Amino acid sequence: ANKAFLKAINAKRPEDTLYICNAVRLFDTIYLDSDPDLAQEYMKRLEEGGKALCQYYVEECKKRKEPNCHQVIITSDYPKEEILKFAQEKGVDTIYVGPRGLSKVKRMLIGSFSQYIVNHATCDVVLVK
Repeated sequence: ANKAFLKAINAKRPEDTLYICNAVRLFDTIYLDSDPDLAQEYMKRLEEGGKALCQYYVEECKKRKEPNCHQVIITSDYPKEEILKFAQEKGVDTIYVGPRGLSKVKRMLIGSFSQYIVNHATCDVVLVK
């Protein structure tokens, strides 16, 4: 996330808007269905972590005196699609995406988030390693 942020903030012009997104995938809680309280706590922590991460980067924008930086938390069963929908609705011209850090097995089972964004976005995508 940090490398993607740095690429985006260095490419940003003063008149550009930077949306700092964090996607929380609701589907991940399916494995916790046997304990609804645990699932609810898990989702709460994921959302809080996402908000904290986004807020950190918004604060970094402020330190750099960069205007128009906004945090966006996407909570969905299919955050890949929601991010692309958000980007299209806002007229985003470039998406910067970093790796999620999944294991090879998990990536094979649920697919690569980055790969989906690259293959389905209607705008440019910068994949940051």
